[in-house]
Amino acid sequence: MKRESGLDLLRTFAIFFVIGVHFFLQSNFYEVPISGGNMTLQVALRSLFMICVPLFLMLTGYLQIEKKPEIKYFKKIIPILAVYLFYSVLSIFMRVYYLNEDKSLLRWVAEILVFNADKYSWYINMYIGLFLITPFLNMIHNNLKNDGKNYKRFLLILVILTGLPVFFKALSHYRSYFIYLSLFDYWLSIYPITYYFLGAFIREYKPKFNKKLSAVLLILIIMFETIINTTFSRGKLFLDGIGEYGSIIIMIEAVLFFLIFYDIKINNNHISKILGIISILSLDIYMCSYISDKLVYTYFLKNLYKSQQQILYYFIFIVMISFTIAFTVSYLRHKVTRLIPVQKA
Repeated sequence: MKRESGLDLLRTFAIFFVIGVHFFLQSNFYEVPISGGNMTLQVALRSLFMICVPLFLMLTGYLQIEKKPEIKYFKKIIPILAVYLFYSVLSIFMRVYYLNEDKSLLRWVAEILVFNADKYSWYINMYIGLFLITPFLNMIHNNLKNDGKNYKRFLLILVILTGLPVFFKALSHYRSYFIYLSLFDYWLSIYPITYYFLGAFIREYKPKFNKKLSAVLLILIIMFETIINTTFSRGKLFLDGIGEYGSIIIMIEAVLFFLIFYDIKINNNHISKILGIISILSLDIYMCSYISDKLVYTYFLKNLYKSQQQILYYFIFIVMISFTIAFTVSYLRHKVTRLIPVQKA
């Protein structure tokens, strides 16, 4: 398949958003009361970056709808496992020699087996399962694609089962009665499947929305998230009133962002090539960013950190350093190992 610059752009956004959202995890954001304009801006940035994983999942649905349950498909899991193992071992070396962690060999092996050697590898744990069921999800897609009405009903049911419970459970942190609205919460953990089908639906029907209107709605959604979170967290430690990746609010935000950029054509060959390289390396960069984050944040927190408000001024610098380290390692791994790129567009 010929590379689509809009999809490469989306994946580039997604990987930068991953590194961006981890800024709040690796700094002291969750240990500082939410108060003032600086912290409000940080809450807003976090709200934007929370669509990182949803974008990756929607891209998977968009790009993988033609996959069938064949041996040649399932063999493609081997490069994914190789990437995971490589960065797990690299993370262990970093944790031993840079973070001075002391564990037995058996314990480190166990860390790899439970997807904990690289602290960001929960995504691989989830993605492996999604990869294995993708051909069978495509059977559902193929049976629905000629019946747009029932496809929309199916998506609506998925959103209700996964998106609404996450949102209302998050709101119940502030007002306990919202817990009674989190119906069907048994199903909320299947949100990756919801995003997969959202991406597949967009691929099949190529919906066209006014991009300016979509951008305005996106800004309003982020403002809504920011108001909710800052209102209920004001003067206290951050409590998420929107919910994690599966929340219906995050779903709406991710879909709007996807629709704005997925069909953009970039005619500049140099920019397209750069986006294509980042896109191909995105899984590597994701996994390696745990290592680069630890290297960068350990130094910054020890030598330059004064307050959570002050570290925001270093935000772009920190994210770019972490990205550059992760990109460089990822690029070298691909050059040295000659592995087939894990993700194609």
